[in-house]
Amino acid sequence: MSEHAEKITGSPTWATQPFSDLTTDIGHLAETLEMSIRGITMFRAMPQLVAAVAKAEGRSEHDETATELANAERHAAFAEHEANNGFPVLHANTALAVWSHLEAGIRLFLARWLQYEKAPFEIDAIQRLRVKIGEYERLQGEDRYFYIIDRLEQETAAPLRCGTSRFEVLLETFGLSGKLDADVQRDLFELNQVRNCLLHRAGRADRRLVDACPWLALEVGQQFKVTHDVTKQYIASAMHYATELVCRIGEHFGVDMAEHRR
Repeated sequence: MSEHAEKITGSPTWATQPFSDLTTDIGHLAETLEMSIRGITMFRAMPQLVAAVAKAEGRSEHDETATELANAERHAAFAEHEANNGFPVLHANTALAVWSHLEAGIRLFLARWLQYEKAPFEIDAIQRLRVKIGEYERLQGEDRYFYIIDRLEQETAAPLRCGTSRFEVLLETFGLSGKLDADVQRDLFELNQVRNCLLHRAGRADRRLVDACPWLALEVGQQFKVTHDVTKQYIASAMHYATELVCRIGEHFGVDMAEHRR
């Protein structure tokens, strides 16, 4: 190294890249949601436009025009229904995607942590894992580290936990757990419960959701609708949690991250 070269400090890219990607992915989700709402809304005016163009071109009585107008009216009716009901399909799918991206991003980070930080393999919890050598040896590259994370999840019963606890129990193994903003913790707990309801119950509240989130004031069997404001809150809390994790990573590598905490 040249005597004039500066020492590189801070978190390595491999540690923060999963969260940079997560920010991009969730940002794309938010943009897609907003653009989809605008696009669907535009369909409400399509029948008038189709009819006006056909009239101007002198083909109002043509069979093709009737078919085109019928399709435009069908699309307009759907758009009207979605708009009147707050675009439930778009918001439900966005909520599902937010949780999926958050979960995938954190799992990727943990796999990278195992790959590049060799010290974790000295942790008792990792050394005690019941690894099937045959399965492990058949895997290559990054898949081996995901295999270890899968085994750790089973040992800590992480899949049975809800909200941020699902991740904090894994992060604790590596000394990366910590305190969380109460609102963020509650929002992501709710998101996790809502995700299960949307995925496994087609959005109809079951006893688990009703009991876990009493503030939603739901009854068993009631259709749960993810609103626009709720979706934005889920997105904001996912981003806040990702920021908190980046702060912990930065501090692990000796960076003062206090100003970036909520």
